[in-house]
Amino acid sequence: MNSKIEDEPEIQELERQRKEYECLLENQSKSMSSLFSKSLEAKFWKDREDRLTKLIVRAFFPATIFYFLFELISLPINYFTTEVMYRKHDVLMTLISYSTGWIALLTVYLMAKHPVWKVYYRHVVMTVIMIGLSIVQIVLFSTQSGSMTWRGTLIIIFALMFAYICSGIRPRYTFIAGMMSALITCLVLWITGKYVPQWVLFNVLVLGNLVGLGLAVLTISTERIRFLQSLIIDLDKKIYAALNQHLVRLSHQDTLTLLDNRRSFEQKFSQSLYRAKDKQQPLALLFIDVDFFKLFNDYYGHQQGDMALISVAEVLKKNIQDDDIAIRYGGEEFIILLNNSSYEAAIKVAKKLLEDMYKQKIPHEHSKISKYLTISIGLTVYLGNEHILEKELLNIADNALYQAKKQGRNQYIFMPTNTNMHDIDVNKNPVKNS
Repeated sequence: MNSKIEDEPEIQELERQRKEYECLLENQSKSMSSLFSKSLEAKFWKDREDRLTKLIVRAFFPATIFYFLFELISLPINYFTTEVMYRKHDVLMTLISYSTGWIALLTVYLMAKHPVWKVYYRHVVMTVIMIGLSIVQIVLFSTQSGSMTWRGTLIIIFALMFAYICSGIRPRYTFIAGMMSALITCLVLWITGKYVPQWVLFNVLVLGNLVGLGLAVLTISTERIRFLQSLIIDLDKKIYAALNQHLVRLSHQDTLTLLDNRRSFEQKFSQSLYRAKDKQQPLALLFIDVDFFKLFNDYYGHQQGDMALISVAEVLKKNIQDDDIAIRYGGEEFIILLNNSSYEAAIKVAKKLLEDMYKQKIPHEHSKISKYLTISIGLTVYLGNEHILEKELLNIADNALYQAKKQGRNQYIFMPTNTNMHDIDVNKNPVKNS
């Protein structure tokens, strides 16, 4: 993992999306005709539908109470302000229109509440708008009192505005449903012979839909801005979270070798030892030291010394599994944790490390044991069935490393953690590669 933020693909992609949304936000603020990409457009309409359907679900019962209070107040007013000869007929028509409106609202609420039905939300709501508006318009235009007809036009306009702004479907679909209801209304009025001035029909049915469409477009332009702002805020949160994760990784990573560092080792060693005890699985610990590294650094310089440490780290990484951990413990010291590794498997890894390190053929003229750079390894294996502290296990591996260096370096030495392993030869023969 690279330590530079510029090389973090996740953060780069989030930054790219943020810039794209900021550009779209600027364009949307300047022009309502600014459009999104196909995928973002679909996401916007889905977000809008979800938001408005949630609003419908939350507001249904308060809206129902308000609706019935409105009926209780308006029906007596309509009754006493209508000519006596038209009262029963016109109040009945008004009651039918109110009931139709509430049934339409109930249908929309049921569609919005049940996730399974939301798949058909647009089609059902379009049908409800078309049929509901048709009934409301027909019965209100069928009233016989002039004053009641005028009041009816206000109810129709209110119903149209609600359909355009609060239904949650795209304005063009609402416009289609509204114009279909206008055609049905005109057809029924023509068949029944009910005369309504054409300019009244045009103002209410045509201009009403056009005004509703215009208001919906204006509202949606504002919603697009809000939608983009919410996306940018979400991206900011993701970017900050990714940056925090990046900083956490950096704090647990050696910047030279890109292995885990000592801070990470303390945390992961504790976790590995706990898991080994809990599951009674073996845990191998290899303590590694680069032989005569100070002499190497003094002779070849710190830059070559850094390159040598990077080569050692690459050898370590090449010889461990995904579940294992390689750490630069400090200076020229490294540690490998082999999770759920048997004694034989750990010995095999130690031998392979010695061989691969020699194959690097990094010249070391001041080494006292080889013409190439070599390593020494102290090895121990915890079997998972005994009580031992982290410090104790680390000390055993460290003592094994000390013995490996004392006995000539460029080799591994194994030390057991308990007396049950005393039958194993502790002083392994050095792996001579020089």
